Amino acid sequence: MKVLRQIWEWWKRVGQAIGDFVGRVALSLFYFTLFVPFGLGLRWFGDPLDIKGRSRTSWLERTTPESTVQDARKLS
Repeated sequence: MKVLRQIWEWWKRVGQAIGDFVGRVALSLFYFTLFVPFGLGLRWFGDPLDIKGRSRTSWLERTTPESTVQDARKLS
């Protein structure tokens, strides 16, 4: 039984090393095939803050009517 336990412990270490390696490779491939092209595309073609295309402002002029004492009394 002692020999089987040593083989099992050795196999667990080998399996852990293989799993760590495969996990790193899989996540690296996932990153470089999905996120890098998306990020480069946004950087080259996107303008999320719309800095380049605006020639006019989208702010609206706010007008407030003159308040009187009678208007303030109506609030309460």
